[in-house]
Amino acid sequence: MKSLYQNMFAVLETIEDCLEKGRAMPALVLLYAAIDAVASLERQSGEDTKAYFKRWVEAYMLKALPPPCTALELYAARCGIVHNFAAESDLFRKGQVRCIVYAWGTAKAEDLQKAGDILHRTDSVAVHVTDIIKAFRNGLENYLEEISADKLRQERVAKGLSIWLINLQPASIEALLCMHASISKDPT
Repeated sequence: MKSLYQNMFAVLETIEDCLEKGRAMPALVLLYAAIDAVASLERQSGEDTKAYFKRWVEAYMLKALPPPCTALELYAARCGIVHNFAAESDLFRKGQVRCIVYAWGTAKAEDLQKAGDILHRTDSVAVHVTDIIKAFRNGLENYLEEISADKLRQERVAKGLSIWLINLQPASIEALLCMHASISKDPT
């Protein structure tokens, strides 16, 4: 579980750092990738990305702090941002979801929505980036609290975490190599 806390803290800190530097696109890429990674931890056999992403968003993000969009719209936004650095996705082009447009910094989502309405963009919904980040942060807190009380779920999550990259200090690797070298020399 340590890698879950370590990685999510680092990602959330980096997302905030990106926003402070005016880098909304990298912040969104990291945000959607983080949602995807956490949602995948309890993926069920044969389940596609859309299903586990939507399930996690509905269970944790939309209950924690609902943005004015649906789990499917967030999934579509994830596809557009992560794969193409674009707001539009295949689901949007097929007319199955509204396109999420993002306010960030001092901009107001309400103003962006009004501008879209004036331009007759009824196929879009404005969301402030920080609202999605807050929903993810609150949802993640609720998720971690929930799984901390359930040993069976902790085992499932630990299995998913076993493939995550972790940050090891060089001293840890050196200690392993020294230990291995000393065992290899010992004839008994």
